Amino acid sequence: MADFQIVSASGAAGVNGLSGGVGFAGPAGANASCHWYGDTSPTGGGSGGHGSNGSAGSNGGDAPSPGPVTFNVGEIIGTFTCEATGGVGGKGGTGGNGGPGGNGGQGGDGGGCLASSAGGIGGDGGNGGNGGNGGAGANGANITVFYTSLDPGANFNLTSMLGAGGAAGAGGAFGPGGAGGRTGNDGVLAQGGNPGRPGAPGTPGAAGKAGQTNIQQIPNP
Repeated sequence: MADFQIVSASGAAGVNGLSGGVGFAGPAGANASCHWYGDTSPTGGGSGGHGSNGSAGSNGGDAPSPGPVTFNVGEIIGTFTCEATGGVGGKGGTGGNGGPGGNGGQGGDGGGCLASSAGGIGGDGGNGGNGGNGGAGANGANITVFYTSLDPGANFNLTSMLGAGGAAGAGGAFGPGGAGGRTGNDGVLAQGGNPGRPGAPGTPGAAGKAGQTNIQQIPNP
């Protein structure tokens, strides 16, 4: 274990996107009116509304750059160990899911005197939102050690490691298409709506760079 372990702050995670809204249901068609003096035809069911698209996830924040690390240790006895690691970039937000399409309305019933009307087509589902990009990782801190003297066998073990980039946000799921409406009097279903497209994932953040280490002897006062 190191005498000193320093980990820089990480970047903030991106915010997830919002899900899309559900498409409206299509209105039902009017039923036929059957009379000896004349029949009124039924009307078809209305189409369902399309689901709206999910919104994109926001990008993860970059990890803040660390300040330099400096030690004034005087006489060194044994091994002086310090590890400094850059902060990890923030994860990208997940895209919002696409909204489902609305169901088509049922067609009007023919009432036994006329053919029933077809149901409405289902609405298309919304597309999923794209995922946010991961934030950049921070560079490792620069480490400097000032000392006045070394005992026999004393040494230094200084390590400055880069911060990893943030993970990419996943794309949102597609919205399913709405069901088609039935022909009047519980007949055949009309065509359903098409599903939306899933959102694309974001891009992972870039990793930082390792910092520099420096050991410098200063004269005794």
